[in-house]
Amino acid sequence: MGDRNKGLYYVPRNYSGRILNGYYSVELKRRLVDAINSYQAFEETGIAGIFYIAAWQSQEREIWYEYASQSFLELLDCRPSEIADVFRQGVIDRRVYKTLEKDPSIYKQVQDRSELEEVREALREESKKEGTIEAVYKLATRGGQVVWVKDQANIEFHFRDRISLSLGMLTVVSKEMEAEDELKRHHDHLESMVLKRTSELTLLNKQLKQEIVERKLAEFKLKQSYNQLENNLDEMVRAMSLTVEERDPYTAGHQRRATELAVALAREMGLSDHQCKGLRMAGLIHDMGKIAIPAEILSKPGGLNNVEFQLIKRHPQVGFDILKQFDFPWAVDQIVLQHHERLNGSGYPHGLAGENILLEARILCIADVVETIESHRPYRPGLGIDEALHEISRNRGKLYDPQGVDACLHLFKAKNFQYS
Repeated sequence: MGDRNKGLYYVPRNYSGRILNGYYSVELKRRLVDAINSYQAFEETGIAGIFYIAAWQSQEREIWYEYASQSFLELLDCRPSEIADVFRQGVIDRRVYKTLEKDPSIYKQVQDRSELEEVREALREESKKEGTIEAVYKLATRGGQVVWVKDQANIEFHFRDRISLSLGMLTVVSKEMEAEDELKRHHDHLESMVLKRTSELTLLNKQLKQEIVERKLAEFKLKQSYNQLENNLDEMVRAMSLTVEERDPYTAGHQRRATELAVALAREMGLSDHQCKGLRMAGLIHDMGKIAIPAEILSKPGGLNNVEFQLIKRHPQVGFDILKQFDFPWAVDQIVLQHHERLNGSGYPHGLAGENILLEARILCIADVVETIESHRPYRPGLGIDEALHEISRNRGKLYDPQGVDACLHLFKAKNFQYS
């Protein structure tokens, strides 16, 4: 206990591991104490994450936990000393595993428990290297629940002590995985079409994930802090946005341009930086719900029939159902849900009116309408910015927020706004 310059350290509260009470180097103990203190500080901020620190010795099979958040213990319903065994026994399936190296290999699979033993041996070998691993597990808890969790961990090898540390975070992703399975069941009758699209999307998905992997690796090396977690969130939203646009090439770039205009409008109207960032997040994925709409409807050159239009009108609700599972520091899910509502209550999906519509959603609505009208679509050529500005001027105060319309007109006419 005492001054770090004398080679000492503080033992964190509620510590129940081995290293700090064992014959290991002061450097390792300091690293562990710093990591535990960082995780406890993250938890005190209310960050949605299940933090842990696992450890093992080279050439040995046993893994133990130096730290586990209370939410981890509650998830597994066990004591700290039981975590390794309870987690291993509870694994049913594992869907994604990757090691972030110079040439990362990313693949997706489903494995039963009998196949996982061989995977664990490979994982032990990979864990001897420093780097980052990511996996998605399906767990059966002691309480009889089945839960999907995403595991992201940074592996450190301390050569002097021959100890490996895994500094990780779990995130519950059950709803996302269940939604994915449900979507597959609904599209089985279109198997031949789905197989073709799946092949194309798989290739694109690999490329996008590789970009994300490279960015995450750089971020892990720079610092492990709250800023890093926020950057990861931003990257996830970008990946979602790109995935939606790749399914609908006719509107490629629409979300980006609409977001750029929406943020410019928000700044013109005096919204705070925090509000602008939340609006930017929502704008980049405001059409995310279109992943549930068949591609042939999105790219249909003619008009839509009533059934097809009803499917299109579902996309704000589908986007909301996906995004509400994430703990954004802004009302991203509500902005996405409301971006097709109109001031007079004639919008969808819930017919909200006036002040019942979030200000950010009213701003995004204007940007979405302007960008859509002036740009090319499968069913018509672009109508130009003059027609777009005429539309919002004509319906100022009726369909569109009057302050937002005024700000938009000022941007284009007085400030000559251009998309970057």
